[in-house]
Amino acid sequence: MEYPKINHALTTPGLGAPLTLTEKEVPPLPANELLIKVHAASINPVDIQLWRSGLVGIVAGDKGMGRDYSGTIVAVGNDVKGWSVGDEVFGFLFKALGPGTFSEYINVIPSSDPIARKPGVLTHEQAASIPLVVLTAYACLDWLPPQTERQRRVIVRGASGGTGMWVVQLAKAAYNCHVTAICSSRNAQFVKDLGADEVIDYTSQNIATTLQARRESSTEFDLLVDCVGGTELIPIYPQLLHTRGAYVTIVGDKSNVKTLGGPITYFTSPAQCLRYIKGYIWGPRYACISLDQKSSYLEEVARLAEKGEVKTEVQEILEGAFDKRESWRKAVQLMEDGRVRGKIVLRIPLGWS
Repeated sequence: MEYPKINHALTTPGLGAPLTLTEKEVPPLPANELLIKVHAASINPVDIQLWRSGLVGIVAGDKGMGRDYSGTIVAVGNDVKGWSVGDEVFGFLFKALGPGTFSEYINVIPSSDPIARKPGVLTHEQAASIPLVVLTAYACLDWLPPQTERQRRVIVRGASGGTGMWVVQLAKAAYNCHVTAICSSRNAQFVKDLGADEVIDYTSQNIATTLQARRESSTEFDLLVDCVGGTELIPIYPQLLHTRGAYVTIVGDKSNVKTLGGPITYFTSPAQCLRYIKGYIWGPRYACISLDQKSSYLEEVARLAEKGEVKTEVQEILEGAFDKRESWRKAVQLMEDGRVRGKIVLRIPLGWS
């Protein structure tokens, strides 16, 4: 396979500036890296939040957007073992203030960047919807207390979203948990089909009252995963969870989808720090978390997909990433409007001129 000469990518020069198509020469491949032709890339809230944050303005040069990808290896560094030209792969590339995956070609370090072979049962668009949300879902489920004789019980708030749908599926397929999912009536059947044992419709039911009733009629919950953010469930989670259980949020107390969430909110919300300390000492535990960058998690999901035990959900595949259609604008708008089921994916052109 001929080594490419030119790469086209969507980049932004600074704070909130529109993405522009840039053209650069493809440099020689370092010995420890793979060069991958990207076929599809998905967008996540953090992509937009970093783009709009002041962080991108403090580093010179073009910054890319996109963290997830699926593509084909076109070149292998001399020191890389276990990978070959032509391998179809999917993975996660996190260069917060550097290149993104809305690009024809990307450089990946397989010893540190999460990467796995793409399952044959998935398209590139489906595979590109997986990495960040799956790595985040596993990080959430790592907070489950040790297994006992009884089945562990998990609550998932925001169960139809990108991360939430994977917490539901993995809690069932990988951890054999009982899952109570919170979503809208529009997505209730979708979440049930993912494997949820019970569904609470937040549009017609009071979440706090319903969860407390479920707790009183059964046993305490082991884990509450909040993929929405805010403080709605903060007053009641100590009553829902046993002392070894955990309330885990991937967002934090903030509710503005345009601002950065995750562990950085510990700096903006001192109450979260106090909750963490209190939970560490007395329980139940509290944490605002990010993802686990482990290739083994992507490999496990690939195996589960091959066996038909998990599925992807792509709400929309957008064409025209690099032309005058500027489909990245629609991707951003859909994400900021909220209520996305699963993921939004951009198809990256096979060739551009």
